[in-house]
Amino acid sequence: MNLPLVQSIWSLIQALSLEERSFLRSQLVASEETTTGKAVDLNQFSGVITLELDPLEFQRQMRDEWS
Repeated sequence: MNLPLVQSIWSLIQALSLEERSFLRSQLVASEETTTGKAVDLNQFSGVITLELDPLEFQRQMRDEWS
């Protein structure tokens, strides 16, 4: 664990107003509620789609569109 980073984040949180801290807490709790749950076996989706391009080539094409 990066202790200086944690301390820096803690000091930033302490500088927030009570309202901002409450909002941050609600966001963290909501995020935690949506990420916890049963594990999904992603192997069930293996072979579901057929790719026409190599995935790396597809990624290169997508990135080239950005520039």
